[in-house]
Amino acid sequence: MGLGKTIQSIAFLQEVYNVGIRGPFLVIAPLSTITNWEREFNTWTEMNTIVYHGSLASRQMIQQYEMYCKDARGRLIPGAYKFDALITTFEMILSDCPELREIEWRCVIIDEAHRLKNRNCKLLDSLKHMDLEHKVLLTGTPLQNTVEELFSLLHFLEPSQFPSEAEFLKDFGDLKTEEQVQKLQAILKPMMLRRLKEDVEKNLAPKQETIIEVELTNIQKKYYRAILEKNFSFLSKGAGHTNMPNLLNTMMELRKCCNHPYLINGAEEKILAEFRDSCPHHVPPDFHLQAMVRSAGKLVLIDKLLPKLKAGGHKVLIFSQMVRCLDILEDYLIQKRYLYERIDGRVRGNLRQAAIDRFSKPDSDRFVFLLCTRAGGLGINLTAADTCIIFDSDWNPQNDLQAQARCHRIGQSKAVKVYRLITRNSYEREMFDKASLKLGLDKAVLQSM
Repeated sequence: MGLGKTIQSIAFLQEVYNVGIRGPFLVIAPLSTITNWEREFNTWTEMNTIVYHGSLASRQMIQQYEMYCKDARGRLIPGAYKFDALITTFEMILSDCPELREIEWRCVIIDEAHRLKNRNCKLLDSLKHMDLEHKVLLTGTPLQNTVEELFSLLHFLEPSQFPSEAEFLKDFGDLKTEEQVQKLQAILKPMMLRRLKEDVEKNLAPKQETIIEVELTNIQKKYYRAILEKNFSFLSKGAGHTNMPNLLNTMMELRKCCNHPYLINGAEEKILAEFRDSCPHHVPPDFHLQAMVRSAGKLVLIDKLLPKLKAGGHKVLIFSQMVRCLDILEDYLIQKRYLYERIDGRVRGNLRQAAIDRFSKPDSDRFVFLLCTRAGGLGINLTAADTCIIFDSDWNPQNDLQAQARCHRIGQSKAVKVYRLITRNSYEREMFDKASLKLGLDKAVLQSM
């Protein structure tokens, strides 16, 4: 991750183009990276590249003026296109665009291809209906949870070579012996080009990860116990009819409690009322900020950590799984007057790249970048930051590695520090320990190749 897959892919397409295969080429990538792909195509090649994304009206405009060649009478010429390469998003493929299905693509490049790891996903189904002559998959994390996910990628690349999932799993499903691992590596070797940071960039600054165990505050302990005991009468105090706490998914509620009790429906109003009662004579002017920080162990730590990082001239990425958790962090940053940027699933594509550029420019005054692990953890370059805080860990450890690679990549000149916040003696700790075991599969099969 961060080793130049984008540039290498573009160089490969340019070479194919120079040999005389003039496309059309298709690039499918996450929304956050679309602008960067277009920028790199324009920097490194002379190919006519178009971005196919947006509303129906804007796509019709692209079709009319940028996609098809027409004869003197204005009729479409079959098989003749104005563009050499077309960049689009996974969402466009999922929305089943017939105009993309009609084109005979000479080569397709799929960025962050671990999106195809599920055999039954709609994206794979949509791609199977397209005419794709040559396929290239780009991913820093091809093996995430099980060998089945690897089969899904291999079957998409070479369906004739890997026809049966049952047969593949019979040979490699359990991977108990060294012989099985070596046999799988022999199959993968001709199909996979793998680069590690130490192979490509000898001078890349080291990455140091620190796991910080955080204590639950007294407020969090009360809620944590109430969720475990399913004490509905305690939890529903302060909640109205519309925001009753949901105990159907106990594990999720425990994770929310570990992050910040405000994430539990109705808790914020109750905590603020209790805090107000605790200082009846004089309510401090920053009353809301104090209540917010003191309610959660992780925020107490962040409140102590950020001033030191700011004084040291560092720039910080904060990753969380939950958009509402980012809302709380954003509220905190506003009240502390720290300048920040933010990317989550609700931020539109063009605004994402603008936020990245504002944060990354040399004279930028932005101190913190708030990112949702899934939306902001793929494919983007944030080497301006040298500190990464994982506010809450993912069930899939590869997603956290992807997140860290936003700043620990080629172009990073400083040593990168990663702080992973985990609540001591909680469900979160147990979840992290279980998730970490999944990294063993990747290490056994891929790291030793």
